[in-house]
Amino acid sequence: MRSNPHLVTLRLAQLSDVAACGALDGSYSADHTWQLSQERPLFPGAPELSVALRGVRLPRPRSVTVPDPTPQLEAEWDSTDLFLVAEVDQVAGYACASIQDGAARLDRLLVDTPYRRRGVATELLGAVRAWAHENGLRCIVAAAPAKNYPAITLLRSRGYRICGYNERQFASGEIALYLAQDLPSG
Repeated sequence: MRSNPHLVTLRLAQLSDVAACGALDGSYSADHTWQLSQERPLFPGAPELSVALRGVRLPRPRSVTVPDPTPQLEAEWDSTDLFLVAEVDQVAGYACASIQDGAARLDRLLVDTPYRRRGVATELLGAVRAWAHENGLRCIVAAAPAKNYPAITLLRSRGYRICGYNERQFASGEIALYLAQDLPSG
């Protein structure tokens, strides 16, 4: 699809890429997390609700392993509108996106551990943005676990803003933060 001077090559995925994408290491370590708190109204029945989202430093770094996504990638193959693979000598990462209600939904973004902080995720995000713009979509929306501070930091550094949360998004019970990036019209 396209290549950059850092030797990251992006291309549309083939079904044969699913196994290589599933074998990538999606684990991460974080020394911060996002903490969500709801503050009670001053008196019962008050019509307001206050929600605070704070970045909190953890007492020690937390390592999180990500389960093998191969079964989900195979199951979602036909319903995914965009499945990109990033290569740096081999498959280094991937992004999956779909169209929902006039918006692009960034369903998956993963870069293998040895290729992080080398521009691979930025290239994938740029390609998703270009695809969404070409398809006349109004924005890109991503959901990330609140404890995945590195992913949220990356998205925010690339122009995404926190636009919501869901306490029931993930089977693990982890809170999902929604981030969105508006796209220029026309």
